[in-house]
Amino acid sequence: MRLQSLVRVIALSAVAGLVAVACGGAKTPSGASASPTRGPTRGGSIVLGAEQWPECVNPITSCSSATWTWYSVLEQVLPYAMVLDLNGNFVASPLLTEAPTLDNGGITQNPFTITYHLNPNANWSDGTPITSSDFDFTWRAILNTTGAYTTTGYNQIKSIVTTDPKTVVMRFNKVFVDWPDLFGGVYQGLIEKAAFPKFANSAKPNLQNQMLDSIPFSGGPWILKSWTKDQAVFTRNDKWYGTASSARGGIPWLDQVTIVPRTDQPTEIQSLLTGEVDAIYPQPSDVSLLDQVKGTAGVTAKGTDGAYFEALWFNHDSAPLNDPMVREALMYAIDRQAVVNTIIKLNNPNAQVLNCGFVAFPNIGNWCKDVQPFSQFTYDPQKAMQILEADGYTCTGVPNSPCTKNGAPLTVQYSTVADNTRRTTTQQLIQAKAKAAGFQFSIKNYEAGVLFGDVGPHGKFTVADYATGGSVDPSDTSTLACENIPTSKNQFAGGNWNHWCDAQATSLMHQSDQELDPAARLKLFDQIYQLEAKDFVSLPLYVLPNVGAWRADKIGGPVDAYIPSNLGMFYNMNEWYLVHS
Repeated sequence: MRLQSLVRVIALSAVAGLVAVACGGAKTPSGASASPTRGPTRGGSIVLGAEQWPECVNPITSCSSATWTWYSVLEQVLPYAMVLDLNGNFVASPLLTEAPTLDNGGITQNPFTITYHLNPNANWSDGTPITSSDFDFTWRAILNTTGAYTTTGYNQIKSIVTTDPKTVVMRFNKVFVDWPDLFGGVYQGLIEKAAFPKFANSAKPNLQNQMLDSIPFSGGPWILKSWTKDQAVFTRNDKWYGTASSARGGIPWLDQVTIVPRTDQPTEIQSLLTGEVDAIYPQPSDVSLLDQVKGTAGVTAKGTDGAYFEALWFNHDSAPLNDPMVREALMYAIDRQAVVNTIIKLNNPNAQVLNCGFVAFPNIGNWCKDVQPFSQFTYDPQKAMQILEADGYTCTGVPNSPCTKNGAPLTVQYSTVADNTRRTTTQQLIQAKAKAAGFQFSIKNYEAGVLFGDVGPHGKFTVADYATGGSVDPSDTSTLACENIPTSKNQFAGGNWNHWCDAQATSLMHQSDQELDPAARLKLFDQIYQLEAKDFVSLPLYVLPNVGAWRADKIGGPVDAYIPSNLGMFYNMNEWYLVHS
């Protein structure tokens, strides 16, 4: 889901309709402190709590597939080319002088090229300039690093011209509409060539074993001083080239930010309430997070719609879901409405069951306006058992007992993040309801780093509950195209953990990746969505709410600005500062 049309403006409706709760006093304006302040002054430090913790911090390998690798480290130190603003539009980051367009010559259609003019003041933290050679090195590293999470789009670049250090000319093999997500967007960034002298002159740099526990450079507002399994420590990058008037903000006010893992959510919340940490960005759980912090003096919380969605993902190579009739029956065995009513509405009262095709949102762009192919799959245990019986199963035994085939019970392994109570409670609810449809679930949960860094890429699951998103564009190529199935032959690179391969759908995906007309592109997507539903690719659940909470008696500034964003609450922590009574 990394594609974005060249000429399109999208408004993220997640920014609207916010549900805010101010605790410990009257409501304060957005971004304001609950305590009087003299305005920002430089200095001081804060501690933030992270709900998930990465296995490593390499921005190329599968470690980068975990959202919190970016929230907790990478987005603070990697420079971006194009980036999403708070309205979901791609805009030029401080690294660029302007966004490329057809009018300014930054885009040419035939041949398809993208030209970036780099900010002459854009330097790495060591004082050396960020140049076109850094783009070329990053491109080659992504293509040649063993176990790269995705090469989509980068493999369409024919060459990068580096003649002018401050001009990047990307020449493509063909039109690639998601060019803004390359070297930018949400989950990509730029790597400093000079930081890897051993690989700098290699035509095929393989950074698989680099950046496991450190990022030895910075082109962002912060420098990663240290990273361990226990904490990430950032210090101010005084050579940051952003300005106060830019979307990203200027040089950080704070001297230091420490991010610590708080992977158990009750502990995470308690850490905030006691002042052990100063802000948290927790995933909504099985209880109202807003209510949990309400009444604690100095603490403010906000809940919003988000830019990610939750789904049950099916591994089509794992029995019994390698049988399409079992997948079809499972679609009717899941009570999605009960999940939304019981769990999700606690933090988003307007939540609804998600029926868009993968990977579109109902309120982001026009990609889910007319066709909602998964609306046909409602909870219907009797229909599920009828499908199973037509597939040779026996479902006439004891009520709420699994159907059987050749004497073996119908058992499906179901995995999620072990310490995420929203997901484990969802798991329990789905497990109980599915019994009436003849399904028995075998629960096998994992820590987030293991699930996203090992289990998913290696196909060691049958059904998995996790979220995806972060882009305003619904392209499926990186997540569902045939060539992106991770296997031993490609060192388990690729985001198609479903192992779904439909030649027609993949062809349509490739066509959509080159279609510049949004209306024509939507027609291609609608065809893909119908194929997804026809083959029971997976089952969408709901749009994931976003919730943030912070010590307003400690931190000032636009602390809540990025809570609705796919960039995460901590993205603009360079604009935060200590409040002064």
